[in-house]
Amino acid sequence: MSPLKKAIWLFSLILLAQLVLGNNRNPADIKLHGYVTDALTKKPVSGVLISVTATGGTGKMETTTDANGYFCFFQLPAAMVNLQFDKKGYQPHKRTGVAIRDKNPVKLNIEFIPESRVEDDLDETEYPILKIFEYD
Repeated sequence: MSPLKKAIWLFSLILLAQLVLGNNRNPADIKLHGYVTDALTKKPVSGVLISVTATGGTGKMETTTDANGYFCFFQLPAAMVNLQFDKKGYQPHKRTGVAIRDKNPVKLNIEFIPESRVEDDLDETEYPILKIFEYD
């Protein structure tokens, strides 16, 4: 077999191994998972960046939600962790002190509040200001 064919065969074998091993995660290995939905529409929010850091630790793991608003972490140590949820157009959300255990996965369902809702809360229509007009 020529060196070029060997290289192509080896590359194909490595690519196949990555595809097989990368997509065959055991659901029993899940440590933290859940869904992110819009607090107003109750629809899933895709593309939310979720960051996990161990309490007092410096390492960080990240993932994003899929089209169904689902997220999942497989390789988390048994520890207390802090989570940060971020996406443009939504208020950042923090969840601190989440206990990760070896045997039981943690499921979190997060309702994400749109930033436009923050502006609505600041609207003064609920608390009108008395305007005084002076006429000469």
